[in-house]
Amino acid sequence: MVKDDISAIIQEAGKSTGLMIYDSNVLLKGVDTKISVKIDKIGIISHSDCETYSKELSRRLDEADLVPNYSLEVSSPGLKRKIRDYDEFKRFINAPVKIIVDVGGNRNVIKGTLISSTGRSLTILSEGKEIAVEYSSVVGASLDY
Repeated sequence: MVKDDISAIIQEAGKSTGLMIYDSNVLLKGVDTKISVKIDKIGIISHSDCETYSKELSRRLDEADLVPNYSLEVSSPGLKRKIRDYDEFKRFINAPVKIIVDVGGNRNVIKGTLISSTGRSLTILSEGKEIAVEYSSVVGASLDY
């Protein structure tokens, strides 16, 4: 229950600061509880964004008094972040990507620039060629800066 309560507070702090929660992890270890949160937004995550979110989350955690002590790490998803869903593919049009596809049991890696994303497919410009990839065949994707 404590973990669920902390996760809810993580989400609430994101909403109140206008930031999205990309990922979070709560490791309950008594007085050594560790909380890590990766925040996101359209645009670049700044140090100031991390600081603002960290202060808001800390305030809310302290008020809730769920754990006696905790360490908190707040960061961005990073330059090689995973692209997890259709909305993120749309968001990263014109970005360098690494896509892993599985077609008929054969896995291939495609590196290039994501130039379009529809509900059914992606188009990647790789080595001067446009490669169409069915969205359903993608097994992994990340930015490739």
